[in-house]
Amino acid sequence: MEVRGLCSICGQPGKMYSCSLCGGLVCEKCFQQDKGICKPCHRGIRFGKKGMI
Repeated sequence: MEVRGLCSICGQPGKMYSCSLCGGLVCEKCFQQDKGICKPCHRGIRFGKKGMI
């Protein structure tokens, strides 16, 4: 099933992906497909703020 809507990060319309950490619906540009998470969560992980991975 494809979900379409507005990205919770940049506000652009299109196909949405769900972040496995925060649950936010984000567009392809704001999503890290290889990790299954949004870019803000990815930045948090890289700097040790999420305590995951």
